[in-house]
Amino acid sequence: MGYRFLDHMTDAYIEAYGNTLEEAFEFAARALVDTMISVDKVEAKKEEWLDVEGHDLESLLYNWLDSVMLKLLVDREALSYFKVSISQKNGSYELKATVKGEQLDLEKHHYKVEIKGVTYHLMEIKRNDVIKLRFLLDL
Repeated sequence: MGYRFLDHMTDAYIEAYGNTLEEAFEFAARALVDTMISVDKVEAKKEEWLDVEGHDLESLLYNWLDSVMLKLLVDREALSYFKVSISQKNGSYELKATVKGEQLDLEKHHYKVEIKGVTYHLMEIKRNDVIKLRFLLDL
């Protein structure tokens, strides 16, 4: 399981996949980080928790990716480890995640490109034998 970058002329179009919805969301976050920096260079030193909600799975994915991106851009924290738990409550979804990483170091983490934002454009969630998430990051 993992993720791959799909062809797109101007933006980052990503497919993340996993055996479970949670695993696919974990790989989606890792792919987002890997778009901006070399995720393999990030050491999982500091542990934190993120809580995200969404009225459906698409908004949950959008809010999750946006939260991970903001940790990098605003808090200057590079994340490389994600452990996600998703539950449904009153028709909405809640995601609780343990994340690990370290302070962003542009030289160590090999800065690649800036993401302007997560989008709903081309977003898909397919639930078959393997869960596939597709999303577009505006560069």
